[in-house]
Amino acid sequence: MLTKLELCRMIVGLVEVNDGELLDQDAILSADVCTLDDRAAVRRIRDLILRLYLDFDYLASPRFAAETDGKSSAFSGMLSQRYADPVQRRERRRQYAVALASILDDNDAYTLTRASEHESLDRLCVLLNALSNPTIG
Repeated sequence: MLTKLELCRMIVGLVEVNDGELLDQDAILSADVCTLDDRAAVRRIRDLILRLYLDFDYLASPRFAAETDGKSSAFSGMLSQRYADPVQRRERRRQYAVALASILDDNDAYTLTRASEHESLDRLCVLLNALSNPTIG
């Protein structure tokens, strides 16, 4: 059976490539992935990760706020324009996916998620920790 961290990485990976709906198929959630009793929880986790991933906005993150704190509005505007570049947006979204996938190991996702969504990250951790999957492989 996958560890909680491996399962989280799998879910984030599926969401990232827009295949999260595959988890609606019971065959995908075999005993090698999770217990039968945890299938509904895995789908709730997927829904939460999907919403967070789709709503991600680096410019609304605490990390961006810290990066521009005390800086001029011209500097903040320049950074905003730089991060609005499609290549930069893709890179930031990729960093966010990595942070979500490792939420049980570090708090990086909190620095990339707008403060109003930190409760959702807390809920994600609670849901992941409640799974029957082992913590360590």
